[in-house]
Amino acid sequence: MEKHVPIFYFSGTGNTWWVGQELSTALKNWGIDAIPISIEQTSLITVKKMIKNAKIVGLGYPIYGSDAPEIMKDFIYNLPVVKTPKPMLIYITQLEWSGNGAYFMRKEIESKGYQINWAVHFKMPNNIALNIFPFNLLKGTCEYDEFADQLTKTTSKILELAEKIKDDKKWVQGNNILAWSTAWLQRGPFRWSMKWIRDRIFSVDKKKCIQCGRCETICPVDNIRLTVAGFPKWSDHCIMCMRCYNYCPMS
Repeated sequence: MEKHVPIFYFSGTGNTWWVGQELSTALKNWGIDAIPISIEQTSLITVKKMIKNAKIVGLGYPIYGSDAPEIMKDFIYNLPVVKTPKPMLIYITQLEWSGNGAYFMRKEIESKGYQINWAVHFKMPNNIALNIFPFNLLKGTCEYDEFADQLTKTTSKILELAEKIKDDKKWVQGNNILAWSTAWLQRGPFRWSMKWIRDRIFSVDKKKCIQCGRCETICPVDNIRLTVAGFPKWSDHCIMCMRCYNYCPMS
């Protein structure tokens, strides 16, 4: 295979992981050696080695309020500087819309020597149920039949992206005035109100909680600890990936 493409991703509930797997398969079908790598399961030393040998570098992350998860921002801030310009692929997963979600960290990325040739948004199903919102606005489901059509559309877009990468044809979404301005209408308030939102979303139903500790184990930023009584308690550095809700056996 001619091109080596590590795709470094963070996935809260599985959508970004799924796109990364499908994209890697599609690229391999074109003879491109692509491999999805969880940023939670690799070291900075390994990242540097892989980027040094890569023809293209990939990033994948979910979007929260038109913003990137803090864990992915930290990863981007710590990307190694490359002496020779290196093409970059960025894909994001979103519920409906993110404006410039895959492109808004352009300055940080380009300052390290990378060229964003592909920045693509993938609309994905909502697989989280949050009952605190009125009218079930964020009432998700994990039943495949209910979002099979959406995944079919996403798969077609993944195949299109893979072909453009194979042909070295750029594809950048969200790089226009409308996308930048409207994204900040969501990103600004989201950042400002993040603590308020976290304090009101995360709670424990002690009647349902079985004190299994799964949420503590799978939290990507070690934000959850079980109390002496055995119930989970959230600290103040939650990134709102919603993994604890998604994988709770009682949700």
